[in-house]
Amino acid sequence: MATDQTRTVVALARLKVSRALLRHEWGSVTDLRAAPVAQSSPNVVGVVVLVVLVVVGALGLCAAGAPLLVVFFLAALALGIGLAVALAKAVPGEVTAPDLAKFPEIHQTLDAPEERRDFFDLIALAERAGRTLPSLESVIDPSEGGQSLAQALWEGADLLGRRQQLRPQMATLGRQSTSGSQAASRVAESLAEQKANSQRLWNETNQAFARLRTTIELAAVAGENAAYDQQAVGAARESYQELSKLYGQRS
Repeated sequence: MATDQTRTVVALARLKVSRALLRHEWGSVTDLRAAPVAQSSPNVVGVVVLVVLVVVGALGLCAAGAPLLVVFFLAALALGIGLAVALAKAVPGEVTAPDLAKFPEIHQTLDAPEERRDFFDLIALAERAGRTLPSLESVIDPSEGGQSLAQALWEGADLLGRRQQLRPQMATLGRQSTSGSQAASRVAESLAEQKANSQRLWNETNQAFARLRTTIELAAVAGENAAYDQQAVGAARESYQELSKLYGQRS
């Protein structure tokens, strides 16, 4: 997974983040994030100091007998370079997916705020579950459990990617209307059918994502309770079995 300020890319292939990045690895997951860029105000003090130094330097050159044209050129050059440095803004990192064009089917790109928010929530739940795997070693192999959580994140990204594609359609459904003469036409009937299909797909996608999220949350909570609740151990085992069923049904 890789995230910058505008998008999150989930892939079964290598990803990169340009410039500074935060790298976090857990289980079978590598999470890359562009380092946040501080929003700084213009460096007024630095600009003032720069201007003073340029003026002092120019006066010194004039006093030394340097030609005015040379003094003007050097002063302008120094001032231009100094201002460029003083007022420069840090450029945020960007996600790059070298294999996206060649293998688009193993990449998911989330750029809508709603989908990115829900995916970050899913990551947090999966990581919580992953931290409890060593305490569940008697019923779940930690490496297999980690792979199941990584696969669940991929499935979650796929579902959110589908929801993201449907979102523009859902936003326009309520604004579309037909007149009385159109209502009896085949075009209107086809439009109504497409609306119904979009609504059905939207509902199915949301239900599938909710089921996946609930299962990962169960794995996290049951794993955290397993140290003092034997029933939680069984619930954790069932949650990982359910994860296997979920992505097995969609594979």
